[in-house]
Amino acid sequence: MLFTEFLTGLSQQGGSVRAYDKCAREARARIAGEPENAAALLLIAYAAQHFVDAYDDQPLTVEMAAKEFDYFSEIVGALDKGYSAGSAEARVAALNKVAAMLASGLPS
Repeated sequence: MLFTEFLTGLSQQGGSVRAYDKCAREARARIAGEPENAAALLLIAYAAQHFVDAYDDQPLTVEMAAKEFDYFSEIVGALDKGYSAGSAEARVAALNKVAAMLASGLPS
């Protein structure tokens, strides 16, 4: 899938703050080369960076780490589903869904 490699990377790196930081940097770096995916990549970078900002040098319980990963997975899954559908309408709907999720508040 288009964006699931971000989840794979987080899982392989244990969902640490450094893993989310790498995810945010990778998403931002891809924007220039993938202008058709720029909005989705920016939302992914935003969500990952929020995790970094919230938990860098702060305690993080296993429960909260799992909750954050589930939330991030929901974001990436919605974008992946919308972009995989192929239609402009599905992409816009996915972007709007994720933007609304982020605007309503992140789990931390």
